[in-house]
Amino acid sequence: MRKPLHIWITFIACLGLLLAAMAWVSWHTLALERERETAAREADQQERVRLALWRLDFQASALMIRENARPPYDFRPFHSPEGLINKAYDNVAKGEVLVPSPLLAEVPEHVLLYFQMDTRGQVLSPQVPQNNERTLALAQFINADDLTRSEQRLSGLRELLAKPVQVTTPPPQRESSVRNSGRATPMAPAAATPLNRQLLAEIACVARFDIDDSKTAEANDANLPRNPAWNTQQGQVASQQLMLNSTENYSRNRAVNLQAEEAIKQQPQIKMKQGAGTLVLTNEKAAEPKPATGKAFKKESAKPASSSNGSSLVASAEPAAKAMDDKQMAAPAPMPLKPKEDDAARALGHESSATPAAPGVPSAVQPPLKNAPAANSSRPFQGVWIGSNLMLTREAFVDGVRMVQGVWLDWPALREALLREITDLFPDAKLEPAANATAGTRPNDDPLRFAALPVRLVPGAIQLPPLPFWTPLRRSLGIALACVLLAAAAVGLVLFGTVALSERRADFVSAVTHELRTPLTTFRLYSEMLADGMVTDEVQRKTYLDTLTGEASRLSHLVENVLAYARLERGSAKARAENITIGELLDRILPRLQQRADDCGMTVQVQATETDRKTELHVDAAAVEQILFNLVDNACKYAAPRAAQPVIHVEADTSGKFAMLRVRDHGGGISRSEQRRIFHPFHKSADQAAHSAPGVGLGLALCRRLATALGGAITLDATHKDGACFMLRLPK
Repeated sequence: MRKPLHIWITFIACLGLLLAAMAWVSWHTLALERERETAAREADQQERVRLALWRLDFQASALMIRENARPPYDFRPFHSPEGLINKAYDNVAKGEVLVPSPLLAEVPEHVLLYFQMDTRGQVLSPQVPQNNERTLALAQFINADDLTRSEQRLSGLRELLAKPVQVTTPPPQRESSVRNSGRATPMAPAAATPLNRQLLAEIACVARFDIDDSKTAEANDANLPRNPAWNTQQGQVASQQLMLNSTENYSRNRAVNLQAEEAIKQQPQIKMKQGAGTLVLTNEKAAEPKPATGKAFKKESAKPASSSNGSSLVASAEPAAKAMDDKQMAAPAPMPLKPKEDDAARALGHESSATPAAPGVPSAVQPPLKNAPAANSSRPFQGVWIGSNLMLTREAFVDGVRMVQGVWLDWPALREALLREITDLFPDAKLEPAANATAGTRPNDDPLRFAALPVRLVPGAIQLPPLPFWTPLRRSLGIALACVLLAAAAVGLVLFGTVALSERRADFVSAVTHELRTPLTTFRLYSEMLADGMVTDEVQRKTYLDTLTGEASRLSHLVENVLAYARLERGSAKARAENITIGELLDRILPRLQQRADDCGMTVQVQATETDRKTELHVDAAAVEQILFNLVDNACKYAAPRAAQPVIHVEADTSGKFAMLRVRDHGGGISRSEQRRIFHPFHKSADQAAHSAPGVGLGLALCRRLATALGGAITLDATHKDGACFMLRLPK
């Protein structure tokens, strides 16, 4: 029969489409998983960077807050405080008492040197006092080793600031113009190679800070060592400040008095009763009070003003003027000037000539400029890179003198301290310089740049743990693929079984048809001849009758095997187990076996010891008889024509756990290709049945089913070389 190839082609095509669809879905699902994992890792990287920058900025901000909190006068070795009072409760003039700077004795961590620079480019440090201050510092505050180390650093700093800027891009420049005669003239271009000190001033100052080395030291230079001339200058500055405060107080008091007088003039004439008399207020102008200073002026301004003709003011005007006085006279009255301060004020009169003098105030005392900076003030520090050195710089006013103050940081130590904060996040992280930003400008947008310092974080490679191969998604896909393959295998097995069963049934039909046709033909021919009286010879008649009997037996055996196999397939066979010895079983079946062997010219020999014969079995004797008969029948059909000895051996062996019955012959044996198929039902086709011994290939399959039903098994002994040997194993 032609094998149904189209069925297998269809099955393989459907399986291929299913696997292709499964592979496409798996590929895209794994791609989505990779993208999700990549996004998760990037998010984790960004979160680590954010946390690392937060830690680093926290440390850097603490450093900046500490340095920004330092007053400008701390950048001098000694400074003269204001507002001191001695035991006699007298004010101590500024310059008579010196206080050491806190930076003189102890330098904070991660700082190499504090310094300041004036407009002449001179760089001094509070850690390196000069002249008499040096002697005082060595005697009470610092040791010689620290001073020597600070002097070496200061010398190195001066050399560094005197070098040209080493940058790949030009330093930041500000657009400005100089107006001359109503015409804008562009600012002169900067030098081709600016110095580091100019870069330091550019970063620190919003307004331009011109450095001129040709300038001579001024009398009020805050970098000068303390001497009598400096003390005189400090006294002059203090006197000037006191006179400016007095001028401001005078202006406020005068404004209050003028407003009170104006309110009184605008009042209508009213009458009020007070006690027994009546006071009348006329529209007559009140006499203008004379300007006064100090406390006397304050006391007079609180009393009612009198008119030129001596008339009294209305009583209601007094609380109005007093309310204005209390509201607008918040500043304290100025203290009277000492003789020395008055002389200093007169000496400084030429410096304030541009401001108009207030009425009644000497021309030497002028109000301060509106936008003038405080005598001691500073801007926040800015980070700047001078080569490979990190510094902090700011613009400051020390006693009215404009300075550039700086902090030279110990960058290697600071870098190590910062990196220790993020070792758990980025073990291989690095810190590198970032671009400098001028004062008042915003630095370049860099997500890895510090907020407080011109430093950027380089996270480096992160050793993340590798992803496990069997992720939950891959495990699910693997299980799904395994299920698909198992389902495909199951379908394939079912299809294979169905096709094989269909083929075996077709072979069975062809074999049975062939097996039935021969005896039926014989029955029809011989019965017609006997019925018509064509056979008159008694011997020939007996031969025909014996042939009919043999064909009937063979046909009966074939039908019996088919029916028995059908009952086993349906599960309707009922086992009738009984206790019987092996000797009794062999004696019962031996005559039938001998008769079948006689038909083909062979003999049956039984080999069993007395112990074997007495071994009792609990089996279905009829089933065992049918198994042994089928084995002898096969030996008669296939071994008899080529048997070296016409003997069929039936042997018993009960020495093991099971009882063994062997049936062997001396025929040609069974080939290896047939050994795999001999126990399959209906394995003979019509062509094989026509060219082999009679039968449909159901005997051995029936024997295996019956042996399994008895709790045993039947196998072919492949080690037996002389013919075929089948072993039936039965439970004891």
